[in-house]
Amino acid sequence: MIGSRALFLRAHYLAPVTQQNKVTWMRWLPAAVWGLAILILSLMPGGPGGLNFLGIPHFDKIGHFGMYAIWTLLIYWPLQCQPARGSGRAVWIALITGVVIGIVLEFGQYFMRQGRSFEVADMVANALGAMTGVVAGMWLFSRK
Repeated sequence: MIGSRALFLRAHYLAPVTQQNKVTWMRWLPAAVWGLAILILSLMPGGPGGLNFLGIPHFDKIGHFGMYAIWTLLIYWPLQCQPARGSGRAVWIALITGVVIGIVLEFGQYFMRQGRSFEVADMVANALGAMTGVVAGMWLFSRK
């Protein structure tokens, strides 16, 4: 059993690059770049808190919501393109990824203490954004 799995993995990773593999890889690139941007923005030292833009209190929550909505949409896109995965599975993978990473990065800010603060409201905004991104993906990429 172990030998056959090792053989499969070896064959899979040593297989020649096909056009389909390139397309699949390129679909993941926007999600990877956006996720890296979220990571950098979440963990870089921040300035004074309480962002108030155009008289809108807690404007940063809109940023959290938007960043995670776009990111989970970008995660959902390549997942739903793979015929071996059902769309329900793609929904859950994208949603759980967005929510869990949003919570983990918020705890990372708690432990950083360099101009960053831990806020439950940020986690809620991240989770709501992730849900919205998945719903938008389901609507945009629905198969008829």
